[in-house]
Amino acid sequence: MRSKNGTKRTVRRLAPLLLVAAAVGCRGSETVDAYLSDLDSRHAITASVLVARDGALLVNRGYGLADEDLRLPNTPRTRFRIGSITKQFTAAAILLLKERGRLSVQDPVCSYFSPCPQAWSQVTLEHLLTHTSGIPSYTAFSEFSALLGTPVSVDDLIARFSSMPLLFTPGSRWSYSNSGYIVLGALVERLSGRTYADFLQENVFTPLGMADSGYDSDDPAPPLHATGYLRPGVKPVRFSMSEVYAAGALYSTVEDLYAWDLALLANRLVNADDLAAMTTPHISCPSGGCALGDDTGYGYGWFVAAEPAGTYVYHWGHIDGFVTSNGFYAAQKTFVVVLSNLETTDAFAISTRLAELAAR
Repeated sequence: MRSKNGTKRTVRRLAPLLLVAAAVGCRGSETVDAYLSDLDSRHAITASVLVARDGALLVNRGYGLADEDLRLPNTPRTRFRIGSITKQFTAAAILLLKERGRLSVQDPVCSYFSPCPQAWSQVTLEHLLTHTSGIPSYTAFSEFSALLGTPVSVDDLIARFSSMPLLFTPGSRWSYSNSGYIVLGALVERLSGRTYADFLQENVFTPLGMADSGYDSDDPAPPLHATGYLRPGVKPVRFSMSEVYAAGALYSTVEDLYAWDLALLANRLVNADDLAAMTTPHISCPSGGCALGDDTGYGYGWFVAAEPAGTYVYHWGHIDGFVTSNGFYAAQKTFVVVLSNLETTDAFAISTRLAELAAR
């Protein structure tokens, strides 16, 4: 579905709907702002942050530097690598194909891949979407760090884990697997006849007016794109985005991710049933893997947590030099996006606290 405003900049498209909190005298904004001001005063945050509630922007600003050498500040329009937040988009791509009659999430993976590993015979697309396939995550293999800068084809990436035995019977447990989302990306390409990057551009980013989102290049340049840092003054080694592909290769901004969240909840991309499938926990996951507590489960590309303020739907992301989080309380119409280009920024803890403050 195409946005009424086509590909106009996200900030312009949202402007009529959003009020700066100071203009409406929102007490919640003062609390959120005080928290962020304290972090900023202690140099504990380098990021772009957007917090919204009931259509009002409580915070939409950058903190710290997007590039230390050039002394460029982070802004709401700064592009960041979003890491595993990518999985939200991969899951949506699968559901778009489902709605077009190209697949069912209950289909066996082997219906689409030939030859298919015998170990995958019981694995369904839903198992991949929910991290319950048992396919080991290739990013946990010892050789992965040595390959970070090496471009790789999708087939060769899958070959790294396709011969490995499953960790458990599909559907019996939860274990985070980047491998599963690589397979889902490959399936998007096979069924659509488009590259993963082109499919998302044509079916998600352009229709939703997300002009500052896409599949990242290996060497994105400032000022549009933030430079990643492991710690102040220390950049990571060169990273080939083909190494993470449909599991983590996208970039975006806080404004674009807010537009994405709003579009999902308004059923402008997937229908209500598929949105419910995305944001309903299909299985519980251990608190260490979910980042929040034991009452957290996993939908399709989203974690779903039972929090004191209500149901919090979110995902974190981590890719060398960047830590990110995108989440919302749908019932309270509260949204929090934190994108950081400095790994010493605790983006997930910050976003969780902001969500608690804003949802009060």
